[in-house]
Amino acid sequence: MLSMIDSTVVQKLSRLLHYVQRFGDHNYELLSELTGIENVENVLSNLKVLVGPSPKFRSLGLSLFHTTIKLSRDSKLQPLDFYYLFDGMIIASLKDVLTSDTIVLDVVFPRGRWDFVQILELMSERGLISDYKTYLEYKREVYPVDYSMFNFETLTFEKTILDKPREPFQLPDLTDDFKPDWIDLYTLGKKQADPLRSWDEIAKSLGISTDEVIHHYFDHVVGKGLVDAFYTYLGKTDFRMSLIVNDTNEEIARELSRIVTLLRISYLHNDKIYAFIVGQNHMLVSILDFINSLSSKYNFAYEVYVHPLSPPMRYVISSSIPYEHFTKDNKWSITLRELKDNFEKELNRILSERSKL
Repeated sequence: MLSMIDSTVVQKLSRLLHYVQRFGDHNYELLSELTGIENVENVLSNLKVLVGPSPKFRSLGLSLFHTTIKLSRDSKLQPLDFYYLFDGMIIASLKDVLTSDTIVLDVVFPRGRWDFVQILELMSERGLISDYKTYLEYKREVYPVDYSMFNFETLTFEKTILDKPREPFQLPDLTDDFKPDWIDLYTLGKKQADPLRSWDEIAKSLGISTDEVIHHYFDHVVGKGLVDAFYTYLGKTDFRMSLIVNDTNEEIARELSRIVTLLRISYLHNDKIYAFIVGQNHMLVSILDFINSLSSKYNFAYEVYVHPLSPPMRYVISSSIPYEHFTKDNKWSITLRELKDNFEKELNRILSERSKL
């Protein structure tokens, strides 16, 4: 289907993927109208595009924290362990391949609360970790990947660093004081956990009708702006990268957006920028070289961590929003006591399993 693609077709496909990142991949009529492509559903299906919603945490009553952890010398903790030790309140647990002792966590927690830091303290007391730093995100910019530099035949990026900065999605706030209910949260979480999960499966797991699930997803989750974009993956992605810049100069953020696969920039308290980048193996050195040159130009210090996606689960664990902690009364429910009790239970289980190896 995609052999000998000419530049006009590439232009149309990259435009289509731009709009998919903005609106999602379900409204074929809208996508067709915006791009002039008639058989949108077939095109996306043939390309095997994987699309996952990126939640707007503020609208969900959550805060996002980026946490870097140094494991103690004899700690046996693996990325998946952190998911259980934090009772599912993380959306990413990422091990660094460049060092032997660094884990990066994306922790989500009900707004205005930092209780999870107590779990980090307990880990420290037990000698599982030697140090940690945690930063609260106060602003974010989401960038659509520029697929005009993508080879649709080989499914690889032909250019890693763009000549000009990209513009982030400027999304209007559609919430209008709208408060999501538990069906919204569960539907979003389940779609995030598995973008290929059908509406029927989700409806069955919630015990409601398929029509009700679809209504909540399109009218509330998408329609009320509970997502800030749709991450769209095409071809093989080999690694994820976490970059922490010790400077909040917006010019640095603009320059970083020239990395064609930079997905998000978070501005953190403590005057830092966190960049979320993905890539294919052939792009790695170019990205690191570009970051290094920016560091010289703008005179900033930075930390960079690389997380290979293969072998599965070894370096990267990503999960959905912790919708299981959202009650049918439409509230986030997690107490410090529950967190601590869960930590003790899971730690005992993990240590017991490791001792048998």
